Amino acid sequence: MLQIADSDIAEALIWHLWQNELSRTGRTGQSGRLRLTDGRTLRVHHPGTLNPDSGPDFLQAVLSFGPGKRLRGDVEIHIKPADWRRHGHTSDPLYNNVMLHVVLWHDEKLQAVRKQNGQYIPTLVLSEHFRHGLDRIRKEYRRKTEDPAPANYPCQNLMKRLSVERVHALLDRKGSDRFRKKAAEMSRRMKQVSAEQTLYEFAMRAAGYTKNTDACQALARRLPLATIRALIGTGGGLRIVDLQALLLGAAGLLPSQRLSYGGEVPDDPYVREIEMRWEAFRPSISTRPMKEHDWLFFRLRPFNFPTVRLAAMSYFIASGLRDGLDTLIAGPMNGGPMNGGADRGPIALLRQTARKLEEMIRPLPGDYWLKHTVFGETSRTARKALIGRDRQRGMMIDVILPFIYALADRDGQSDRMNLVREMYTGYGRQANNSVIQAMTNLLFIDTPEKKDSIDRAVLQQGLLQIDLETCRNKDCGQCVMNGTTRFTRS
Repeated sequence: MLQIADSDIAEALIWHLWQNELSRTGRTGQSGRLRLTDGRTLRVHHPGTLNPDSGPDFLQAVLSFGPGKRLRGDVEIHIKPADWRRHGHTSDPLYNNVMLHVVLWHDEKLQAVRKQNGQYIPTLVLSEHFRHGLDRIRKEYRRKTEDPAPANYPCQNLMKRLSVERVHALLDRKGSDRFRKKAAEMSRRMKQVSAEQTLYEFAMRAAGYTKNTDACQALARRLPLATIRALIGTGGGLRIVDLQALLLGAAGLLPSQRLSYGGEVPDDPYVREIEMRWEAFRPSISTRPMKEHDWLFFRLRPFNFPTVRLAAMSYFIASGLRDGLDTLIAGPMNGGPMNGGADRGPIALLRQTARKLEEMIRPLPGDYWLKHTVFGETSRTARKALIGRDRQRGMMIDVILPFIYALADRDGQSDRMNLVREMYTGYGRQANNSVIQAMTNLLFIDTPEKKDSIDRAVLQQGLLQIDLETCRNKDCGQCVMNGTTRFTRS
């Protein structure tokens, strides 16, 4: 047992030990295996991805226990075993996918650790597998973090030799692959539900913006457009308030549904109205509302909270209640040349389609959520939009253009498919997310001029696709870059 104060252990050091040091001992093909407290052996095929949000520390790890098959799940890391209960994980369903509890040491009688669903979790004690003393490990960690060595990726040298044109050709190809895969996913969904419901589900997913994508898409399936129309119709009236009551109520995010409000509903006219309307709708909805723990607020900018995003989508839905969301989005493509239709060029159609999306999510000037991000608390700053320009551009790339392409594919309109591809490849750059930023820094570490040349969305999408396929796990042997050796001569 290590005799060391908890305060001397940085959380980042324990993450480092699991991800970069200890897990190597149990990786396939290397000598030695890790041993769990229940006596079984452990192999780490992949330690998982560090989670920056609430929930388990590492997501989607790949492990095998004893002679068993590979399993995929989450890993939670603590200093001591008692921290599992101390941090409230025993009653938190966010931790039900955890398949391994990793602790630095145990200085107490180790009892069975169980999840909210009652399942037992095996435990690994890191200190029992150290090859060196903790002081040495800590010094090496500080040296690495204070003066990190450059990443050793073969593609970095290759990028120095390739011309800008050839880099763009490679990224364009992978970005186009990513586009076709998105369209194919929508095509498969359209065989199960209507085109409009497909658009609704994928638009909701995009509105979730990384941390709440799955939850938003799940809500769209729980609350389909057919149910919405049956409850509020297609005419006028208080459609926005009705829609916000339906969306937020079905999401389980109303004050009366959330534990964080302690059972108290804020004394606010809008809150009272939306709670009353939800109570009227609730008996007509067959599925149970989602739970508060299905949604993430942690480390999100307030105007990216799911409450705000669902309010924004109430306008998107409302715009299509009469004529259909798919009809509106495909409108610029379906109109004739006199109406700015498909006989116009890709640039003009792209602008017109982007304006149509902007119109569909434009809020009323007095909307409650322009000045709030949670119920009952006025924000310090107000906004004019509920979904900003950067996210709108992301929705165009991730949803709108792939959807129009899938529609054209369904209808056998090859000319229109080609036109949508031109619209996509000509679309300007998106705002950088963390993956795009990391990939450009990785590939173009010594060629800033090439980094600056990534000026179209298709090139950024190519970076995302390469990261997804290979870089995320440093699977260099399968990387598309290995097929670029024929391009190394400028």
